[in-house]
Amino acid sequence: MNQSATTLHPAQGPLRGHLQIPGDKSISHRSIMLSSVCHGTSRVSGFLVAGDTLSTVGVFRALGVEIDVQGTDVTVHGRGPEALRPSAAPLDCGNSGTTMRLVTGMLTGLALEATLIGDESLSARPMKRISAPLGRFGGLVHTTDGRAPLRIDPSSAFTGGHHDQKIASAQVKSSLLLAALLSGQPMTLTEPHASRDHTEHMLRALGVPVVSSAHYSGAPTSGPARVELPAWSAPLQARDIQVPADISSAAFLAVAAALVPGSDLILPGVGVAPTRAGLLTILKRAGAKLTISNKRRTGGGEEVADLHLGHGPLRAFEINAPDVPTLVDEIPVLALLAATAQGRSTFKDIGELRVKECDRLARTAHLLRQCGIDVEEGDDWMAIEGRGQRPLKAFEGFDAQHDHRMAAAAIIAALVADGPCSAVGLDALRISYPGFGDDLERLQRGQG
Repeated sequence: MNQSATTLHPAQGPLRGHLQIPGDKSISHRSIMLSSVCHGTSRVSGFLVAGDTLSTVGVFRALGVEIDVQGTDVTVHGRGPEALRPSAAPLDCGNSGTTMRLVTGMLTGLALEATLIGDESLSARPMKRISAPLGRFGGLVHTTDGRAPLRIDPSSAFTGGHHDQKIASAQVKSSLLLAALLSGQPMTLTEPHASRDHTEHMLRALGVPVVSSAHYSGAPTSGPARVELPAWSAPLQARDIQVPADISSAAFLAVAAALVPGSDLILPGVGVAPTRAGLLTILKRAGAKLTISNKRRTGGGEEVADLHLGHGPLRAFEINAPDVPTLVDEIPVLALLAATAQGRSTFKDIGELRVKECDRLARTAHLLRQCGIDVEEGDDWMAIEGRGQRPLKAFEGFDAQHDHRMAAAAIIAALVADGPCSAVGLDALRISYPGFGDDLERLQRGQG
C-alpha cells in the first residue's frame, strides 16, 4: 500500500516552556486491568487516551466490565473477577503487546475461555514467551505457530510456583503474577536484572503483599532480582489511581531539548520509578543539562518528579545490560543523543529491540545512516560514531514501519538536520502520544 510522506522541518527555534506529558502507558493499562477485577468503583485520573490503552478498555468492556472514559478521567465499575464473562467475539488487542500478554495471564489464572487477536504487527510478535511459562504451571494457552491468535483453554489449572526468567521482562513477569493472583496461587520469580515494577506497585497499593528483593537508591541495582507473591484470596477493593506522566513519551522531548540550542524545558510530574528511569541516568551520563526536583509519590505508590532540561555539548556514553530493562523503549531516541555526542557510543544487550512493533535495532541503525552517521550493528548491539554539534544530514523517505517509537525518533532527528526531511508511517504516534506533533510545535513557539 502506498503511503504519503510527511515533510519534517528543522527546528525553527529552541524548545521552551512548561508541558504536561500524557499519562504513562504501562500504568494506564494496569489501572484498567486491575480496577476491572476489583470490587467497587475505581476512578483513574491522568489516563493516557491512545490506541494501545483504548484496546485494553475495549477488551475489558467485551468481558462485561462497565468503563466510562471522559477525556483523561476514567471510571471503572468493578464487580470482582468472578463477574468477568466470556466474550462471544475474539478479544481485539489492536497493536498492544501489553494488553495481549497481561490479559492472557489474567484469563489463564481465571481459566476463562477466550481468543485474543491483534493487528498485523502484533500478530507477528512472539507469544511463546508467555505461553511457555504459563504452561509450565498448568495454564493452557494455545498459540498460532508461537504467535497470535491466542486461545485460553478453560481446562487451565494454574498452580503457581517458581519461575527463573533468563531475560528481564516486565510483561512476562506481570503475566505470571496476574495469573497467580487470580488463581489464588503463590508465585516467585527471579530475573537477571530488575524489570519495570508497575504491576508490583499497583498490587501493593491494592493491599496485596508483594515482596521484591530489589532495593534502589536512584538507580537500578545490578544482579538478580526476586519477586514473591503469596497465595492471595481476599477480594481486591477499588481505589482511585493517579497515572503519572509517561517517561517514555517525555524521552522524545527530553532528547529534543538536549539537541536543540537554547532549549529550556520543564516537564512536571513524570514517573521516575528506578526500574523505568534509565533515560535519566543516560542523559546525565551523556552530560545533558538535567535537573530533577520535587520528588513525590502518587496514591498508587509511583514515584514522580519534575524534570528541567536544556541544551548542552554531549559526550559519548555506554548502555550496558543492567541499563536495558529500564530504558528499552527509549533506545531509538537515545541513539540520536549518541549521534550528536562527541565520540563513539555503544549499546549492548539490546536484542529485544528486534521483536518490537518492527525490528527497532535495524530501523534505528537505518535512520542514523540516512542522517550521515557511521553505525555498526550486530545481533544485539550497536555502536554509533557521534558527530558532535554538527547538524545531521537531511533524510528522505524514512519508513517508520508504523512503529510509534521510530516515528518520534524521525521527527526528533529532523529537528537537527541540515534541511527538510521526509518520512512515512508517522501515523503510528496515535498508539502512545497522539498530540506529540502539536506539543512540539507549541514548545518551538515558546507556548508550552
